[in-house]
Amino acid sequence: MKTKLLIIFCAVIALMCALSGTVSAEGEDLPDLSRVQNVCVYNIENDKVLYQKNEEDRIYPASTVKIMTGIIALEFYDGDLTGEITVTKESLGSFKGKNIKLKDGEVVTVKDLIYAVIVGGANDAANVLAYEISGSHEIFIDLMNNRALEIGMTDTNYTNCYGYTDPEMYTTAKDTMTLAKYAYYVPGYMDICSISRYTFNETNMSKVRYIYNSNYLIATNVETKYRNKEVMGMNAGSTIEGGYAVVTAVSKKSMTNIFVVMGGAYDDENIYSYHAVNDMIKWSYKHYGYRRILDSGEMICEIDVNLSSQVDYVVLSPEKSIEYYLPATVDIEKDIVRNIELYQDSLDAPIDSGYVAGKITLVYGGNVIGEANLITKNSVDRNSFLYILARIKNVTSSPKFKIVAWTFFIVLALYLGIKIYNKTRSKRYRYKYRNKRR
Repeated sequence: MKTKLLIIFCAVIALMCALSGTVSAEGEDLPDLSRVQNVCVYNIENDKVLYQKNEEDRIYPASTVKIMTGIIALEFYDGDLTGEITVTKESLGSFKGKNIKLKDGEVVTVKDLIYAVIVGGANDAANVLAYEISGSHEIFIDLMNNRALEIGMTDTNYTNCYGYTDPEMYTTAKDTMTLAKYAYYVPGYMDICSISRYTFNETNMSKVRYIYNSNYLIATNVETKYRNKEVMGMNAGSTIEGGYAVVTAVSKKSMTNIFVVMGGAYDDENIYSYHAVNDMIKWSYKHYGYRRILDSGEMICEIDVNLSSQVDYVVLSPEKSIEYYLPATVDIEKDIVRNIELYQDSLDAPIDSGYVAGKITLVYGGNVIGEANLITKNSVDRNSFLYILARIKNVTSSPKFKIVAWTFFIVLALYLGIKIYNKTRSKRYRYKYRNKRR
C-alpha cells in the first residue's frame, strides 16, 4: 500500500512539473492548438519567436513550396514582368492538384503566371515558370534547394516546385518561418499575395480567368467564416498527407507578426489551421507589445551640488523615454533591473539644464534592453562668495601651494636665523672690543 501511494504521489508531482514546464508566463491563455501539429509565431521588428510547437519536426511542405517558387521567379525577373511565355508540353510537365488549365501553345505573360502561382496556388503555372527560368524542372528544383540553404533553411528538401506530396520532400515549421521571413522582404511578394482576386488576361487560347486567393483569410469566394481583414497573404493549401498549411502576416501597432500553422486537421465543418491562425493573431497581440520601460519625466536619483546658495542637490532624469517589446506578463518594476552610473560624486554650480551627469542601463533576463543619459532637469546659479572661498581653498590645498609655502617658511626661517646669528655675533664682537680697550 505504501509503495502504491508513493508511486501515485510521484506521478502527481511529475505531472505538475510537466505542466509547469509547458506553460510559460507568455503562454497564458494560449488557444486550443490540439487540431494542428506544427506552429511558429514570429515578430519581425524584434527578431523574436513568440511561440513554437513541434517546430523542428519533419513534415510535408504542401503548398508552402510555392512560396519558394514565387520568390525565385520574382528575383529572376527582377521587376520586369511584361515578357511573354509560350506554354509547351515540356514546360507543363506532369502535375497534380490545383491548376488553371494552361494549354500547349498558349501565350501568357510572366506577370500572369507569377500571380497565378502566388495568389491562386496554380500547379501548372508553377511548372511553366520553373521550366522557363531554368530550362528544366530538375534544374529548377536544384535551384530551390540551393536557395533554401542560402537563406538558412537547414532541414528542407524540395522535389517539385508546387508542393504535391513526395516521400523524399520535407521541411519543418521552423524552416517555413525562415522562408516566410525572407519572402516578406522580396519586392512585390506581399503586394501580390495579399489580393483577394486576380484577373488573368485573355490569351490566344483562353478567355479571361479569375483567380481567387487560395488563402481563405483573404478570399471569400469559397468560405467566409475565416476572413480576417488584418492579414497579408502569404500562402495556404493542403494535401491529404500534409494536412492544411496556412502562412500569413499581420502588421498593426507598429508590430509585424508572421504565423505558420501546418499539419492542420479538417472535417465537414472546419479547417482548423485557419481557426488556429486567427486565435494566435489575437493571442500574440494581447500578450506581446511595446511597453514603456523608462519615462523621461521620471526622477531617477539626486546628486549633490556645490557653490550654490539656492539648492544642495539637483534631480537627474532620463534624457529620453524608452519602449521595449515585452510579454504583457512582465512586471516592469520587479523584472527589469536598473543600473545607475554617476560620472561624478557631486556637481559644481553653475549647472545648465540638460547637463549629462550619468547614465541608466536597463536589464531584462540578463540582457541589456535600453540605455539613456541621466541629465539635470533644472539649471543652478553659482554663488560668487562661495566660489571665491572655494577657489581660495583649492589654491591653499593644492600641492604646489604647499610646496611654495613650505619653501617660503624655510627660507624665511633661514633668513631670520642668519639675521639673529649675525646680530648676536655683532653684539659679542662689540662687547669683546670694549673690554679690550679697558
